[in-house]
Amino acid sequence: MCRDLKLGEVTPTVLKAAHHTTLLLSPLKLVARVQSAEPIDAARLRAIKEVAVARHLAHRHAPALAPLEEWAGPHVAASSVVTLWPYVAHERTADEADATLAATTLAFVHRALLDYGGELPPYTQALDRCWAVLADDEAIAALTGRDKDLLRTQYRRLRRGIETTISSWVPLHGDAHLGNLLLGGRGPLWGDFEDACLGPREYDIAGLPFAAWSHFSDADQALARHYADLKSVCVAIWCWADISRSAEVREAAEYHLRQVRELALSDGPC
Repeated sequence: MCRDLKLGEVTPTVLKAAHHTTLLLSPLKLVARVQSAEPIDAARLRAIKEVAVARHLAHRHAPALAPLEEWAGPHVAASSVVTLWPYVAHERTADEADATLAATTLAFVHRALLDYGGELPPYTQALDRCWAVLADDEAIAALTGRDKDLLRTQYRRLRRGIETTISSWVPLHGDAHLGNLLLGGRGPLWGDFEDACLGPREYDIAGLPFAAWSHFSDADQALARHYADLKSVCVAIWCWADISRSAEVREAAEYHLRQVRELALSDGPC
């Protein structure tokens, strides 16, 4: 692909193998985000949205990673969809100690997205995709029957709990968690906007550490807790469906399944 784009020869190094494979392309100092886990057409549309949202945020001087001007893509290569981004040196991703920073920068992103003119899907679309995976026994074959039943029960219970919720919808990051906040010399930068959507702010807030929630003084804390539980169910589902991708994915799958088991115990029999 890089040869076709007249970028020359590159040496790829894996930076992260999660839902995407993220590669550092040397000596260009570019990052390739490679999506091969979805049908090409769906992956391409999500990549188009991600680049457009990130470009809008860059124009608003928001704390977000800007895409390349010329080669961002998306590019279709074999059975994958690829977007190209500048490599930004960073010491680390954010952690629990950065809760305040995560909250203030995410609030900035929310404000900057208010005048985004592109089309964004409802956040429930991601929940629907998650249920489609959970309902497919072959897709989650790595789970025991008991754990499949557990995840289905908790998903249905938590999803019912939001169906009657009345809240204002705004443009959201869609996958706001500390792993998507990079800390480096250019300051904090949010990345990974492929799940940008419309929904209640509490849906985004739920992905941050509990200590960050108080910085959103007008948010419904109980609703954020509800979304946090639902997100644990969904992350468990996505990761168990892709359990062989990497050790990192397996670790997340096992962690969130434990969270859902604890949630079920605290709720008592359904």
